[in-house]
Amino acid sequence: MQKSWNFGIGFLVLFSMGLPGYAQEGGWAGPLPDTSAVHLVPDLRPALVELEKGNTGSAIVALREVVRLHENHIQALRLLASAYLRIEDYDQALEICRKIAALDSSDVNTKVALGYLYQKLNNLSMSEQHYQSARQMRPDLIQVYQGLGWIYLQTGRLEDALKMVSETTTRAPNYAPNYILQGRVLMAQGLFEEAAIAYNRAFALQSSLREEYGILLQELGLRHRVGH
Repeated sequence: MQKSWNFGIGFLVLFSMGLPGYAQEGGWAGPLPDTSAVHLVPDLRPALVELEKGNTGSAIVALREVVRLHENHIQALRLLASAYLRIEDYDQALEICRKIAALDSSDVNTKVALGYLYQKLNNLSMSEQHYQSARQMRPDLIQVYQGLGWIYLQTGRLEDALKMVSETTTRAPNYAPNYILQGRVLMAQGLFEEAAIAYNRAFALQSSLREEYGILLQELGLRHRVGH
């Protein structure tokens, strides 16, 4: 059974606001930023309010109007990309992120987002290229190592995938989704006992991961009688 990697909503919000933050393999559950603490030009506040309410479609309409009037408005473009990502419209999000990258080639968050989007669209070569570019700019970002790790797992480069696990562990040893990735790689290597240990560590660090990924541990128990 193959589980795919997903940044989730929280990273997309952080990307849209240009703030630093970590993505989780199992998705983010955090709220949007407090608008009282974030400086926005007036024409973006209605769209952000719609996003806070969960009205993504209305936010997209508002943001597209802003972009129509101000086509190079980077903050509006970031929010628009986040909105498209929220509804999993990866093609539209990719188009917007490519425009942002053209306007600001130094924006590392956009490079990570491009890596993620190409990954979701199964263009792994372009995905790896953007992750590596982001890695050169910000070698501390664990999103990069996680993204590369899942690419390497998908393409059978298992030792390289484990290196990405190690890079993440060095920077964030209690980052629970990293141990989901580790478990998947170890399963692919046939190291089932070690994979079970990795999954259990992930669940101990973040119990909410069990709901989505507990089936991987169940699979080990059923097929290989480990993990109990």
